[in-house]
Amino acid sequence: MRYERVKDIIMLAIRMQGLRAGVTLDDIREKFGVSRSTAERMREAVEWAFGSLEVVESGDNRRHWRLDSGALRRLVSISAAELADLAAAADTLDATGFAGRASALRELDTRLRATLRTDSLACIEADIEMLAQAEGLAMRPGPRQQLDRDLLDNLRAAITTCRIVELRYLSQSTGRCSRQRIEPYGLLYGNRAFLIGRTDWAGDMRLWRLANMSEPHVTGEVFTRDPEFDLEAYARRSFGTFQEEPVDVVLRFAAGAKRDASGFLFHPGQIIEENMDGTLTVRFTAGGIDEMCWHLVTWGESVAVVEPERLRQRLADMCTALAAHHGPR
Repeated sequence: MRYERVKDIIMLAIRMQGLRAGVTLDDIREKFGVSRSTAERMREAVEWAFGSLEVVESGDNRRHWRLDSGALRRLVSISAAELADLAAAADTLDATGFAGRASALRELDTRLRATLRTDSLACIEADIEMLAQAEGLAMRPGPRQQLDRDLLDNLRAAITTCRIVELRYLSQSTGRCSRQRIEPYGLLYGNRAFLIGRTDWAGDMRLWRLANMSEPHVTGEVFTRDPEFDLEAYARRSFGTFQEEPVDVVLRFAAGAKRDASGFLFHPGQIIEENMDGTLTVRFTAGGIDEMCWHLVTWGESVAVVEPERLRQRLADMCTALAAHHGPR
């Protein structure tokens, strides 16, 4: 057997063990670019080398095979948070146009999962799903805050186990520090990072700035998550992280900026229209007027605010103030 084929057999074994849903003959054909008969021989080679394969129930009228072999496992521990970080990194690369790198990270994710026992993988995947729901990525260009790893680990633990977290919080408006007990629902990342959660003194969801937190402690008190709360819908209300009443936004980009603008994600719910005159129109609904202005300034004269008038006026006022501040002394 050629070296390349041996390598493919090992890669197939890793995929068969790393994917809980199993692998079909069509999956093998597509992944390795082989015929159906070759795919069958590859599957048989995996079974000969690593042990019997189990058939996974799928409901799609195709046979899915999965491998559960100790020969592929390494003596290392992998946590849900680490795999969630890997998935988030792949999503971020995808969103910024690095599809090749994102694909490489997802392949690594599959290989890492192949090292886990089936029961461990089931538990970890449940935690990964919780983390994926709890961590909304508000994609924004530019510099980002450095986040304290211990703080993030504590908040993640509280989110995945639905436990109340106690911490000290510095109020941005008053400058006073207070002790808070928060029911954490998720994390929202933008230019600044926020925790989304409830307290016993406020019924509505609130945003808590991570940079203003200290001395976190995950308590043993469990809270019941509101099944009606949708973190993704909550995050989509804003352009960045500021929660304001959403407005309908229409932006028109000059023909010279059309290529850059068409490849940019301004908002997950955006609609892009190419105009007859070569310009590009971008529409979305979100709150956060000031954050929109901060971003639109970076596009200079290549963008015009069509709607709403409030956004157009705020951008003009902000640019006037900036010009006055940085003008001749």
